Amino acid sequence: MVWGSGRLEPGSAEPSEVHAADGSVAIVLERADQLDAARKSGIVGKDSRVFVPGVYDDLDGPIILGYDGSLSDPGGDVQVGVQFFVQTQDYGTSEYLSLIGATLVKIVDMSDFDAFLADADGAIETGTIPDFATHPMLRLCDSGSLGGTADVDGPKLRLYVDRDGAISTSTGGAKLGELGDSLDQLEETWEKLNADSTRPCSVALGNTIDEQKRVSALDERPWLPRYHGALDAVRGLRLRDIGEGADIRVSGFGGRLLPDLEDVDEPRDLVREDVPYVLWTDDSAYLRCAVDDRTFQLSHDAGRAAEALIVHGSVHAAAAHGDEAVLRQVSDHFASVGLSLT
Repeated sequence: MVWGSGRLEPGSAEPSEVHAADGSVAIVLERADQLDAARKSGIVGKDSRVFVPGVYDDLDGPIILGYDGSLSDPGGDVQVGVQFFVQTQDYGTSEYLSLIGATLVKIVDMSDFDAFLADADGAIETGTIPDFATHPMLRLCDSGSLGGTADVDGPKLRLYVDRDGAISTSTGGAKLGELGDSLDQLEETWEKLNADSTRPCSVALGNTIDEQKRVSALDERPWLPRYHGALDAVRGLRLRDIGEGADIRVSGFGGRLLPDLEDVDEPRDLVREDVPYVLWTDDSAYLRCAVDDRTFQLSHDAGRAAEALIVHGSVHAAAAHGDEAVLRQVSDHFASVGLSLT
């Protein structure tokens, strides 16, 4: 999941550990005979997890994991080791397919990119989030190139070596170098390519979608980081068996738990990635802090107070939409557990 998405999974590692790692954290090789060259070049280090076709697992560090199937072509089933299976799918057809296990969904062409944007627009306008996109076993590949957080993506986190030895961070990414190049060389090219773009992570989909169209689409949607966070938040509730995707609403996407907040100009929670999310079902409200992956269950009344604090950014401003004493009580409670709502 880390290799496909370009993001850290909760509990997998810390960003500081990625930057300090010996070698790239997750590497997929298309051919088994590429492993020796990858070791010699230094992209495979003692901290790496390397997926190599047709080999037996070796867990003595670096961890070598054999796989059968294709991680580059969508629509296939991949067996990793003896017990783990993962599917790969293109975005455009994923809503029509049944998920039966771990699934990586890829943007493989401009029509996929357009479908992703249409779903994101639908979510912000009506609150309708695609059910498949929040399945607990699904991850959207290359999310940093799609407006999500890209703070750890890059050669230190993940690499892909195609059959001809060309290296990128992903199967549809811009070329960073050739097998035999050092990790420092790959990182230097990564940084140069990204410096040429006004939006983060131009590499991961560099050979898949037009860069100017990508930048324009992201510029028009400054709330896209929050959309990715909303997908994570709903996925987290579904993982805990709290409703299905259609049963869960996310504040700011098609409405508010406190409807009066819909009229607030420039709501703080749609432009700040670090601001907690308010979600709700018919039974309860929930507060999710993406920074440390914590989720709190609340009453609807407490959820409305938290929502007002998050939207306005202060108790004083939020008092326009609630009782100031209640707002301060809710604010102080969450501050006491290390979570600021203002």
